[in-house]
Amino acid sequence: MLQDEENQFRSDNKKKGNIKIDLGRQGGVFIAYTIVLLGYYGLVANIILIDEWISFTAQTWISFTELERTVLFWTFEVYVDTFFLPVILLFVICFLLTYKEEIPHYGIKASIWLVPLIIIEAFILYAIIYGFSIEPIILQFGNWKGYLHISILIATTLSGAIGGMKVKQLIKSKRNI
Repeated sequence: MLQDEENQFRSDNKKKGNIKIDLGRQGGVFIAYTIVLLGYYGLVANIILIDEWISFTAQTWISFTELERTVLFWTFEVYVDTFFLPVILLFVICFLLTYKEEIPHYGIKASIWLVPLIIIEAFILYAIIYGFSIEPIILQFGNWKGYLHISILIATTLSGAIGGMKVKQLIKSKRNI
């Protein structure tokens, strides 16, 4: 019995060089969510923290001390200044979430869950920067711009997810021919 354990120990050491990380479905979704949550507002934060650059819309960039409180809830207002990178990031992540799934509805469902997470992150960042108040609720749900922001997020996630589903169906149909 001791020899069996010794042989098993030796065989385990031989496998030491082969590192394989299998995240599975949940790990991939978690990584995608993390990329969107850090990247989406990270790209928006870059416009906030750079105050010496002039954007293409002939407005000066927003300095951190003069940060407009609506930028966290109405991020569509800074899409031009960020070269639409937050929207492109969201689209690509939703595309990949659906493309990698065997059943496309799982990817679409995972993509749609990004919208409430982005909105919740805006509330959390607002509370960290400005403290707790009722203003975030008014900005997000008491103004038409908040609903426009939600509509843009939903349209982006759905178009990315449906695009990923259609591309996968197209590739599968080409393989079957």
